[in-house]
Amino acid sequence: MAKYIYTALKDNKIIVKGELEAHDLREARVKIRALGYIPAKIYLEKENTTKDYSGNFSQVDVDKKDITFLSLKSKILFTSELEVLLSAGIPIIEALNSISSNVLDTKLSMICEKLVQSIMSGQTFSQAVEKLYGALFGPVYTGLLKAGEASGDLEATLRRLIVLLQKQESIKEKITKASIYPAILFVLMVGVLAIFSGVIFPAFYGVIQNSGGDVPFLAQTLVDFCNFLNHFWWFLLICFGAFCGWCSYLFKQESLKKRWDDFILKIYGVSDFIRCINLSNFMTVLYISYEAGVPIISCLELAEKTVGNYIIKKKASNIVNSVKAGKSLTEAFSRMNFLPGTLLSMVSTGEKSGNIGEMLSKAADAMDKKVDMALDTLTKLFEPTIIIIMGGFVLFIALAFYQLYFGMMGALF
Repeated sequence: MAKYIYTALKDNKIIVKGELEAHDLREARVKIRALGYIPAKIYLEKENTTKDYSGNFSQVDVDKKDITFLSLKSKILFTSELEVLLSAGIPIIEALNSISSNVLDTKLSMICEKLVQSIMSGQTFSQAVEKLYGALFGPVYTGLLKAGEASGDLEATLRRLIVLLQKQESIKEKITKASIYPAILFVLMVGVLAIFSGVIFPAFYGVIQNSGGDVPFLAQTLVDFCNFLNHFWWFLLICFGAFCGWCSYLFKQESLKKRWDDFILKIYGVSDFIRCINLSNFMTVLYISYEAGVPIISCLELAEKTVGNYIIKKKASNIVNSVKAGKSLTEAFSRMNFLPGTLLSMVSTGEKSGNIGEMLSKAADAMDKKVDMALDTLTKLFEPTIIIIMGGFVLFIALAFYQLYFGMMGALF
């Protein structure tokens, strides 16, 4: 039998530590539970030099790197694993330890360890998530966790969060798929340019120069451009990086962002997609938070945080203020012209019948369908645009090749 050293929680508030003998880690956990403790960390005695058993994990172990980004897939994995374990009656600390031990994602493992450390110091789960990783998970996630803990139904709230995250992942995948076709065309365009500029044009160009002929204008322009790329590609990369940084800085300025968001809402096709995406996120969070037992004003405030467009966000903020002033949800939506007529009727019916939760759910589903339709329309608009750009590019290369070919023939004969 091996000797294990453990840190555990007694009565959900007192940290205890000790040692025991067991054949494996599973048996050690069973023995600790038999003592009436919730196991937090268990180590073989030979690992004692790498861990701190006072209930605090060493800085070297936990803070190897600052976690500033977590993918949607990782958030879904974390939330779903935690929901399954909590629904099975496993205490939060043991559930987090289980995820930390079994998950392959290093970031999630580190997050779980730090959350356990924070909970054992006296914080609730939602407080620990907000304090340590509020920026990582976002205000909507942490706000719903608070509501779930306050209502005593954290498992149901986690299930709602999974639905929300999966919807966001679905939208992201649809946008990615819609971008594949333009990306392929762009790669083909670059490939054609590379072949002509690196192989075909230099051969013709050399023949004309050696024969003392004049290189046609289009061909000379294209050859000069390709030569510039070959010799100063690094300069173009620096300029591109500087341009991206400059744009990032400018879009942090509220006045410019307001103008841009207003402009983007006037572009045919794009405006519908932007509105549908923002309204879909808004209605989904509004429904989920309402079902979690959050007061309607807090629901609206959480939903407002999901809106990215400045103009739509301003309307959402005005809706919150209208409801605070005593207006009904239908009146607030109608005054701001926030929802399409069909969805507004659904919300109105829900308020009158006292079944607002079900109607918000149906409104959220309807907005999801509108997102699909808007994305399909946008894709159909992009395809002919890309084809026209591709055709213009091919035409330019064809004319340059045509001029170069006859220039070479004129130089030879």
